[in-house]
Amino acid sequence: MFQQILVGCDHGPGTLDALRLATELAALGAETELVLVHAYTPNAARFGRRGRQEELDDALHGEGMHLLESLRDTLPEQAAANVELLSLPVSSPAYALHDLATGRGADLIVIGPAQHGPVGRLVLGSDSTGILHGAPCPVAIPARTEGHAHSADATRAISVVGVGYDGSRVADAAVDLAARLALAEDRGLDVIGVADFVTPPMTTDGFGGPAPIQPPPPDPEVVDAEVQALLEERVASLPEGLRARPITLHGSAVDRLVERSAELHLLVVGSRDHGPVETILLGSVSRPVLDQARCPVIVVPRSAEA
Repeated sequence: MFQQILVGCDHGPGTLDALRLATELAALGAETELVLVHAYTPNAARFGRRGRQEELDDALHGEGMHLLESLRDTLPEQAAANVELLSLPVSSPAYALHDLATGRGADLIVIGPAQHGPVGRLVLGSDSTGILHGAPCPVAIPARTEGHAHSADATRAISVVGVGYDGSRVADAAVDLAARLALAEDRGLDVIGVADFVTPPMTTDGFGGPAPIQPPPPDPEVVDAEVQALLEERVASLPEGLRARPITLHGSAVDRLVERSAELHLLVVGSRDHGPVETILLGSVSRPVLDQARCPVIVVPRSAEA
């Protein structure tokens, strides 16, 4: 399934969830390598003004390696046998994962939500949009559980994989990845579209006033039929043997996807703004969905477009 998975690690509770999700996904392949990465920003003030740079680097590197070794010791024996540990001094820990993923050809990055550590930072935070759009491979984020097991693990054990679909190329890549995951885990797949009946903005006459003829409001029945047809066409293209079904939801894309996430094993979304049916927004909602989803989310970046 995956050849190499990078896991961003620090001292925050999100690391435990990230490692747990990465281990689950690594188990889908026979020889998947887990690379646990602790990226830190040197901070000389922690060691006083007289501390030499070499001592600082050694101390921060050793602190990171101690963390990674303790995390590795929590893994099942089979997973721990194929783990690499990297503690790296960088100016931007989050973007270091991009460079590492590019150089190694990794096919997945896993990072916990809102991670903060005493040595530097490895967070989504305000940089999450850039991280997701600039990532060279999909990025997986577990649900926000503060280091505890998913609150709906009993549901997740029997639930399906969900994927948001809007007809764009990156959404097609998201569906392809979700289909592979569903097949690997022998789960069903829900291909989800959200029909949001938004009234188009008022047009002007060129002089600041309203135009005499305004575009008509969308017909809910027409929009609903377009969304359903789009989903059914994509489902029909999926491999035989995959238990897939089209799911049309109505209203706010963020609200509907977050609500649906409580019923899913994981949710896959693309990071592009919109597709041919402009009432189905994914890219603009991927960040709030990440913040609020009740299941792990995998975001497929624009770089994955076919």
